[in-house]
Amino acid sequence: MNQLRYLQLRVILLCCSCVLLSACFKESVAQDYTIGPKKVALFKLILADYCKKSFFGTVYVTSGDDVVYEANCGPRNLSSYTHFKRIAELHNIDPNTSGAEYQVGLNTSDSKYRIGSNTKEFAAALLQQMLSQEEIETKTIGDYLPWFPNNECKDITLHNLLTMSSGINNYSNNPEVYLNWGWRPYLYEPGLNLNGPEAFSNRFCTCQKQEVIPSFTPGSKFEYSNCNYYLIGNIIEQLEAEKQGDISSEFYFGNILKRNILDKLAMVDSGTFYAIGVYENMTTGYVDKYNPLLSDTTGRLPDTGVPDCQAITGLPDCADILESPYSNPMVLYSAGNMYSTVKDMHFWDKGLYGDSILDHDQKESAFTPYQKADNGAQDDKECQTQKAHNKVQCGKKPRGKKNDRAFQCEYFGYGWFVNYVPKHDRKKIHCPDKPSSSNIMNKKKYEKFVSYSGNYPYSWVTSFSRLLERNQAVMVFSNYNKAGYETDCIAQEIRNVIFYNKAYRSKHCKRVLIGTEQKQLFEWY
Repeated sequence: MNQLRYLQLRVILLCCSCVLLSACFKESVAQDYTIGPKKVALFKLILADYCKKSFFGTVYVTSGDDVVYEANCGPRNLSSYTHFKRIAELHNIDPNTSGAEYQVGLNTSDSKYRIGSNTKEFAAALLQQMLSQEEIETKTIGDYLPWFPNNECKDITLHNLLTMSSGINNYSNNPEVYLNWGWRPYLYEPGLNLNGPEAFSNRFCTCQKQEVIPSFTPGSKFEYSNCNYYLIGNIIEQLEAEKQGDISSEFYFGNILKRNILDKLAMVDSGTFYAIGVYENMTTGYVDKYNPLLSDTTGRLPDTGVPDCQAITGLPDCADILESPYSNPMVLYSAGNMYSTVKDMHFWDKGLYGDSILDHDQKESAFTPYQKADNGAQDDKECQTQKAHNKVQCGKKPRGKKNDRAFQCEYFGYGWFVNYVPKHDRKKIHCPDKPSSSNIMNKKKYEKFVSYSGNYPYSWVTSFSRLLERNQAVMVFSNYNKAGYETDCIAQEIRNVIFYNKAYRSKHCKRVLIGTEQKQLFEWY
């Protein structure tokens, strides 16, 4: 009898061991983050659907120090490429010959792109370098900007600015801002002793045109506004220069950025735009001739297309691809005045895994999901598009778990969108308003990544995603998006392959590819 019980006990222990080993093995399989040939083959198939037809740009996928996928589409400069093709044909040069000397006008991994709102990641990091977390959470605009009007908005905290929860309205819908602002050194309103960026903020970002109060209780919700990061730039300069008005150029935001981040990471092909400058390998932005946003253009109208472009280059419909309307990047200041390359942004990604830019606690603060962003944004955008064509009546979805589900939950941290996706299986999940009190933070169920997609209203879109658990990054930078969504669709589809080993394409991106959906002006950050 005792022997029988002993055997039974051994069998039970053996079964328990098997269950435990099985669970450990399953977890170890799930933790295999290798990007191998099968995934790369899917990347190539994804890009082939967009490349040259509706997308010019560079795709760069990294894992640790390694570049696991690199591809380039279309011209950096269409005129240069067309001219090169003419000469190549005249002199019997094979235009497909590899080597930089033969790739005249084409995009490469050294192409420089306007990275737009990706600038905010850098601005947030600079402020974190200068101030303690306690100061960020308790100090206000009025504590650092003595020129700020004495109204309720001066009591907004720096934390509210960083998390897009200030209640200060966005200046981006005001065409006046893109005409004469951004030049330095230039005291636009010298009677007030304000330099250019300070005068801009004083005119557009001080709540003067919103009844001198925040549009909602600061900290109560997310609402995107470039003013938040414009004011952060003002504060960064004030902290360094210790005065307002006519400051030395060493205290300009771009030069502070260069000293404190770019030089440390050897990001030699990155920086901010100035009134006078030569930027080697800078991409030219392009826009489709039938883009509905062209009627909203301020400044120079787009150049006409090259009539014989398609015959010479083989690029479909390239006679309808116009050079982007003039836009002054300097006006975007600390909210969007940067350029970079995918190679340099890989340095930025790697630098954020160490302590040379931000320490562990600062990164924890930067990547915390403070405010819920608009997870239903795509449904809303589609609704707005259809409404514009009188197809449907739109209303708000009822609240509740069933009506607040998405394939990806999106929040905002300090200069980053903080995202969560389900592990192992792509399925819709509930996105709580307060993620800190929910199992959205459960690492066994959800994977976290941070991202930003910097947009210019007519051409450049730069999607940068950092997959934190994997030490991997996905960069899709472009200088032409026919519909406006292509860059983000490519990035999303590549991330899906990395997360789920399968190529998922949303209904939205399918419509983008067949040309039935275009971005609306209000959607651009």
